[in-house]
Amino acid sequence: RRIDVLDLSGALVNSINLQSVGGVNSVAIANGQAAVAITAPVKTNAGVVKFYDTTSFANQATVTVGANPDSVAYTPDGSRLLVANEGEPINYTSGTDPVGSVSIIKSSDFSVSTAGFSSFNAQAATLKAAGVRLNGPGASVAQDLEPEYIAVSQDGMTAAVTLQEANSVAFVD
Repeated sequence: RRIDVLDLSGALVNSINLQSVGGVNSVAIANGQAAVAITAPVKTNAGVVKFYDTTSFANQATVTVGANPDSVAYTPDGSRLLVANEGEPINYTSGTDPVGSVSIIKSSDFSVSTAGFSSFNAQAATLKAAGVRLNGPGASVAQDLEPEYIAVSQDGMTAAVTLQEANSVAFVD
């Protein structure tokens, strides 16, 4: 569990040891800053995003996000980082099924807000009729929607978030 930084010839420039923090899932880079999504040692617990300066490799901040942060993507101007928090259970019989969410972190001050899906919990039948796959045993809509990947629009105002297990896409503004 580490990140190796290589130059274009393949030579090792630096290595960041992340052995003690959990599993590295995704890295994004913008404006001299690298963001690393890290799943907690128990993936149903809150994960973190670690930010590093790409020149000095110094850790700038560690921000707590939702369970199992699966992917990270900067807005085109690099002002915000979006995090797909999958919220995947260890297994469906464990009794622990965290909610999926999308965290939005300002890259200037590392403040975070999180968009969840709990407002859709009462709409399960309508969503299923529209083709959204909701089949986690005993799961709410917020637990069943598990964000995987994020693509941000060119103007940075909208993100498309895949909900792979639900065979759906969510749009976040």
